[in-house]
Amino acid sequence: MISWDDYWKTYSTSKAEKWMIFERDKILNKYIDKIKSDKKKVIEIGCGFGSNITLLSERRADVEPYALDYSEESVKLVKERIPNTVLADCRKTGFDDNYFDIVYSAGLMEHFRDEKPLLQEWKRILKPDGFLVTFIPARFSLWQLYQLIHLGNWQHGYEKSYTYRRLKNLMLENDFKIVEILGIDPFSVNGFIMKLLDKEFVPKWSNSFLKSGYTELCIITQK
Repeated sequence: MISWDDYWKTYSTSKAEKWMIFERDKILNKYIDKIKSDKKKVIEIGCGFGSNITLLSERRADVEPYALDYSEESVKLVKERIPNTVLADCRKTGFDDNYFDIVYSAGLMEHFRDEKPLLQEWKRILKPDGFLVTFIPARFSLWQLYQLIHLGNWQHGYEKSYTYRRLKNLMLENDFKIVEILGIDPFSVNGFIMKLLDKEFVPKWSNSFLKSGYTELCIITQK
């Protein structure tokens, strides 16, 4: 397993990853637009390279951006672009109750065997009328096949995937109200072609006949 500090030191964004970042950005903007305040406090939990929070900060004057990660290297990188970047555990963020309008994460929750501590913490720092936006790996995709090929030697350590039903039940068990569940990239085919050809394009196929048949699922909830 590679350390997260070493991972972010050598990280580079592929064409497929850039496309996923912009797909996530569309969803985030949709829910930021629903917040009525003039200045929206938005935090990316487990910010990594900080791609999405940076994009929001560059494009939206009405967003007050924050970022958080457990990796010192990640925090050092992102803090150059987002001054309000903190080094902390996502289960103990240190922020006040009801502080953020939007709390979101991408590729984080699947690394925890027990999601309850982090979900309860995110609910605590989320405003009553705010949105929790969570992107996680879906169950049926080429990405999952790619992981299986590693035969347990996955570089990021423990990681799981979610079905639509499991994700929905998890949020209900933690007393969230479900607003919407979306999928990005059916069966990972579009992202696979982009990686293979190192070329970004606008996919014509965006819907899966399986609710869990995407690279990522995105669930939007409120407390």
